[in-house]
Amino acid sequence: MRYRPLLAILLALCLSVFAFRAEAAKAPLTYDQIRNTGKAAICPSVSDDARGRIEVPKGGSLKLTDVCFQPVQIEVEEEKRNGEKEFIKAKNIMISAATLGPIKAEVTAKDDGLEFKVVDGITFQPTTGQLPRRELVPFLFSVKDLVATAPGSAIDPSTDFEGEFLVPGYRTSSFLDSRGRGSSTGYDTAVGLQAAKEDFAANRKVDEISQGKMSLRIARVDPSSGEIGGSFVSIQQSSTEQGALKPRTVRVQGLFYARLAQES
Repeated sequence: MRYRPLLAILLALCLSVFAFRAEAAKAPLTYDQIRNTGKAAICPSVSDDARGRIEVPKGGSLKLTDVCFQPVQIEVEEEKRNGEKEFIKAKNIMISAATLGPIKAEVTAKDDGLEFKVVDGITFQPTTGQLPRRELVPFLFSVKDLVATAPGSAIDPSTDFEGEFLVPGYRTSSFLDSRGRGSSTGYDTAVGLQAAKEDFAANRKVDEISQGKMSLRIARVDPSSGEIGGSFVSIQQSSTEQGALKPRTVRVQGLFYARLAQES
């Protein structure tokens, strides 16, 4: 009987240690904890039980921060012998550097629904997919200037955004003019790299800016924390090496995350 107070004290200490560990697990990871672990390429997740609803004020907008697009599967369109086209699964050989974020975005209430717009952040990354026959397909995974719309007046697990985005060139003029002289003085022909003279297409460099399409599906909404989670499917063109290659259609499927920015 005399040991009961001691047992109570030991039990309280154990519970406090477990509670401290639980709080520490929720704390943000430091740079040293993330470096060389691959965790930087993983978007945060939202609880599967989050099935709430976030209203967008009429005539106003919601600002989103820590927006993240994490590719999970890459597919490249190929033409079969019978002329039909199908998407072939490709291996993402740059999985630790393909995730886009952090990104800032905003959701605005319009007369006919909602508008999701990417405002700023890391919106594109060079990525490479490897086909089963080991062919490499480079492309610039992008959500730059994404503008997507959805019906309704609130963000909930049934909200589906559809829109287009810009795909910048995989290589810039600095690839041909490493000293960057043409960016300030201009030039008619860059002679930094000479392509094979018998390949006329490779000698004529073109700007490969194109448009892509994205479907953004919201699956989880937590009004208490302001977190939003879901998935996306985007279709865009691969790199043409500034006109030297034929563009390939690339389909990227992945995870989406965003959080409401706190008002200051």
